Amino acid sequence: MENMLSVLFMQNQIDQLKAFHKMPVGEACEVTSQIEKEYQEKQKKAKVDFVVLDNDGVEFYRGALSFGSGAASHVVDHICKTLIGVKMNDQQEARKRIFLERLNEQVPDHLRHSGGLSTSREHLLTNVSSSNHHRKWMYGGGVLALLILSATCFSTVATSHNRAETIQDLQKQVKFEQQITSVYEDALLGEQKGALKKLSSIPKKNLTKEQKNVYTSLLISQKNYKEAVKLQDHHPQTVENMIAQKEDIDALKAFQQLFPTPNGAFDLAYQEQRWEEMVKQPGVEMTDKRYEMKAYGYLKLDKVKEAKEEAAHIQNQDLNQKIVVYEKAKKELESTKKQMEEEDKKDHKDEEKIKSLADQQKKQEDTMKNI
Repeated sequence: MENMLSVLFMQNQIDQLKAFHKMPVGEACEVTSQIEKEYQEKQKKAKVDFVVLDNDGVEFYRGALSFGSGAASHVVDHICKTLIGVKMNDQQEARKRIFLERLNEQVPDHLRHSGGLSTSREHLLTNVSSSNHHRKWMYGGGVLALLILSATCFSTVATSHNRAETIQDLQKQVKFEQQITSVYEDALLGEQKGALKKLSSIPKKNLTKEQKNVYTSLLISQKNYKEAVKLQDHHPQTVENMIAQKEDIDALKAFQQLFPTPNGAFDLAYQEQRWEEMVKQPGVEMTDKRYEMKAYGYLKLDKVKEAKEEAAHIQNQDLNQKIVVYEKAKKELESTKKQMEEEDKKDHKDEEKIKSLADQQKKQEDTMKNI
């Protein structure tokens, strides 16, 4: 029985996707399709790195999927749109087509036929032979060095003038990919120490940005912050951003003590609900997430105007709705207080009305407090 392909997602901020969680291609298409629709509706943006593996852990492709942009409807659609523009020699082109055919077989029918697939993929799959001969040709051990379908290897094959050198380079790449794949497997099984040991044996210059981030995430989980910063070319803000994504207050505190940064001070103040300190923190590298955090902080400080100014930097419907609800509740609260003051001035007070207004006031205050 032939190996099925699966997708492994890396460190990310998306609730529906767990870091180092490997899932079948069909399931990955379903999940990423739902996330893409949700992010487009909410005008949100996010990016997640992923790799495509077979059951033996051989890596066929790696990429970065952007949600909310409308560029692709799901992960396989993204792969096809990416690969259509990569020019290769005849043999590599054939292997690429067979790879895409294998992906296509695992895409759910309703995503394959409902406009979820790009025309680029349909073009790539035209006249693809599905014979056993071609499948064996792709998966046979004799051509292992040509199996890695990463963009880097495509470029190498397409531009190299020396086939022998190309194959030798790819063989080295395969050996490295197998080493990295075993790291992923360790991470999946929760063997963090084993994964760290393997990563530490690989020269740092050979690690891609994505692999460095995996390594950094593992170091963070072991509270080895100094080594994590060293790995990220002595940029503590990069490591702090990764810690902030985890929303781990203790880790943020520990890291801020070792490597104090404006970003860290801002993120920690947010987690500890020190709103006044947070909004006044200078030198912060503002991202969409931090604009959202700052706008929220201003709401907590009852500064609607400032909250709107921060929210204007990004497109976030959830945040805008919170501001609308807060502003409405605030105006209603002011009206309720005014009515209570007028009722208190009367010689003959309407106790039932006062009680009703008091209940109304509490509800409005709770609405503002729970935003």
